[in-house]
Amino acid sequence: MRKDELALHGGPPAVTVEWSQDWPYIGAEEVAAVTDLLERGVISIYDRSGIVAEFEQAFADYHAEEQGVPYALSHNSGTSSLHAAYFGLGIRPGDEVVVPTYTFLATVTPLLQMGALPVFADLDPVTLTMDPRSVESRISPRTRAIVVTHMWGHPADMAALLAIAERHALPVVEDCSHAHGATIGNQKVGTFGSVGCFSLEGHKAVAAGEGGILVTRSREVYERALMLGHFGRRAKDEVMHKDLVPFIQTGFGHKYRMHPLAAAIALQQLRRLDARNERRRANLDLLCEVLSPVPGIRPPTTLPGVARGGWYGFKARYLSAELGGLPLPRFMDALQAEGVQVKRPGSPPLHRVPVFRITRTEAQRLGLSWAGSLPESTPPLWDCPVAEGVYPELLSLPTFSGDCFPVVRQYGEAFAKVADRWQDLL
Repeated sequence: MRKDELALHGGPPAVTVEWSQDWPYIGAEEVAAVTDLLERGVISIYDRSGIVAEFEQAFADYHAEEQGVPYALSHNSGTSSLHAAYFGLGIRPGDEVVVPTYTFLATVTPLLQMGALPVFADLDPVTLTMDPRSVESRISPRTRAIVVTHMWGHPADMAALLAIAERHALPVVEDCSHAHGATIGNQKVGTFGSVGCFSLEGHKAVAAGEGGILVTRSREVYERALMLGHFGRRAKDEVMHKDLVPFIQTGFGHKYRMHPLAAAIALQQLRRLDARNERRRANLDLLCEVLSPVPGIRPPTTLPGVARGGWYGFKARYLSAELGGLPLPRFMDALQAEGVQVKRPGSPPLHRVPVFRITRTEAQRLGLSWAGSLPESTPPLWDCPVAEGVYPELLSLPTFSGDCFPVVRQYGEAFAKVADRWQDLL
């Protein structure tokens, strides 16, 4: 059997280094922090004190910039933090909000709870973030905000997006759940818009298991966001706006407090975020380097002047025309046989997802509280040709987080081997 024979056809696999997914990393520091709370019986915190206050302050300090230290408000999930951000900005039923079609569903679903109407913008094929030209084309007299996701850790074009927002007097919400520690110049994502929201779910770069946090420079947004999901003691201590004070005991219907154990884990993770980001960048820059010469593969591009944070996902494009039209599933079968952990990405473009295509009648039948804000007919199918063309070409590789140079190099060898023998797969 020839050494370069595809493993799918009986040859030796290219990837021989033993490696398994190395995230989340839970070390002795996280274990000690959680154990300390458990031994002291601290399993609920009702105000801004203890480990919750410590984590919020550390997160705010991490995002400090020339304009000062923002307010930080923790939540039980990134979805909750986005919901609170939209409420904090005063989004109302019937408002339109421009959102990316290519993002995780939780970027957009909280808007449905607000009774708002998401308007989907197309993506930039290079960065996989929102295309500012598409955003501009979606703005109408009913638009009340723009939401941007720093997808797969690459910062969006905030200069262009903020210029659009300024022209139309619109707030900007940054979903930074993929991009903890990402920067444009020396400024961290989450500090460009009106509010920045972060998920702390177990696969994120700051992993708390479950959790979320928002940052904002606006006291008004902070207090309104607090009132949506934090009530009683914390609201009494912090809420000062005269319109909100009468409701501090009850809040506005949700309980979004972060669990103290999650805050303890997140604080330890935050302290090592920059070092871990650097390690991931080194690994994934090498992966880009070894994949770049391979026909049919386009590794992700990081534009000059920005630094990816989190690298939540490594998404390469497969161009079948360069390999004689070889179908992507067949190409992936061959890679997997070589020992490559490759799969199709989740998060398909949202403008065709059923929950965003639902009619008022359907929503009423399902008992959805936001049914009354929906149109009688099916919502418009927004034109997003770039997303529809690019998404089917994407494949997902691991976000190598440890000392992974040997296995990353073997991944490059595996891709080159399969691409070199593509005719054997037809």
